[in-house]
Amino acid sequence: MNPESMSDKAFLEALESATYPKEQFGHRAHLRLGWLCLREQGFEEGLASIRTRIQRYATAVGAAAKYHETMTRVWAEHVQAALDATPELTSFDAFLAAHPELLNAGLLERHYRKETLGSAEAKTGWVPPDREPLPRRKQTGK
Repeated sequence: MNPESMSDKAFLEALESATYPKEQFGHRAHLRLGWLCLREQGFEEGLASIRTRIQRYATAVGAAAKYHETMTRVWAEHVQAALDATPELTSFDAFLAAHPELLNAGLLERHYRKETLGSAEAKTGWVPPDREPLPRRKQTGK
């Protein structure tokens, strides 16, 4: 299975069935999940879907303790802001090409001190940024 060449449907099915290779579920795959969920469901529902899918997958592959609520939301906020800026992009590769900053995992340091992001509160619940505010996203009902 080559995760890079999987269709979006196959990618989601592999996550749901926990057959997606654990070692391949890195930053780019998390972004892809976010892009798919947020594009289809809007921010609030999409975030709930991202959260549920990551938690289920992590539990299935024995990595439940790795889930981090604040990180999940921050990346969802960044992906949503990028989606709002380029809603016409219909492929994930084109989306990443238009927003290469999303591939920089260090982007979180712009918003959080290391101690804040490493706290138990940030891991289990939403903690707002203590440095720079998150990017603005469109406020919509979807």
